[in-house]
Amino acid sequence: QGNSDEKLQTLTESQRFGLRIAGVVSLLFIAAIALMVIPENGILRDPINHTVMPSPFIKGIVPLIILFFFVVSLAYGIATRTIRRQADLPHLMIEPMKEMAGFIVMVFPLAQFVAMFNWSNMGKFIAVGLTDILESSGLSGIPAFVGLALLSSFLCMFIASGSAIWSILAPIFVPMFMLLGFHPAFAQILFRIADSSVLPLAPVSPFVPLFLGFLQRYKPDAKLGTYYSLVLPYPLIFLVVWLLMLLAWYLVGLPIGPGIYPRLS
Repeated sequence: QGNSDEKLQTLTESQRFGLRIAGVVSLLFIAAIALMVIPENGILRDPINHTVMPSPFIKGIVPLIILFFFVVSLAYGIATRTIRRQADLPHLMIEPMKEMAGFIVMVFPLAQFVAMFNWSNMGKFIAVGLTDILESSGLSGIPAFVGLALLSSFLCMFIASGSAIWSILAPIFVPMFMLLGFHPAFAQILFRIADSSVLPLAPVSPFVPLFLGFLQRYKPDAKLGTYYSLVLPYPLIFLVVWLLMLLAWYLVGLPIGPGIYPRLS
């Protein structure tokens, strides 16, 4: 059991009022964005084709999200009188970052490792080699899709980008699985099961230092080994259970999507 200075507290009347104001402001913000997107001549639509995808709205979704949280937070701060003058804003922005100091220090060397690993192309070298082995093994049926899932799980430990792994595997395994009678979507499901299962374990994943930072808030002496010892059972269970579920879908012949079955008709 870890310790934390954070304790549940009952909201004060001022905080309740601030939340109500923040809720109203968030609804007004969403309504304003909707008025600029939903009408055919909305200013956030594509100025030529008047489409939503692509459009300035899609391209600017990140700044819009940042602006949304800034406006809502500002409304809450003013309503609760946490923000009384302009000088309060920098102070309120600095205080939360103090808790992130350890995370930022830890991320720097990990980012260097990930960058050097990607620069060396070792991940792609491993992927191509193991793919050749699985392709030449002559597996079919259930052993083939279990082999693809295990191969994908292993590769996800060394390549942070799922799309990069799939770009390596897809040109080989999609045609191979079609020759074995599997639908291409079935091969992609196998990959997504593997990718999503082992993501918390991948050393090159940018989420691992983030998870470790949150763990250290409640267990200050936690190290990378502590994180892995706590997390390890879950990805393994997820991988096994999801593969068993997919095996059941395959054996029963249930659709894996609208009008799509594991086997090609």
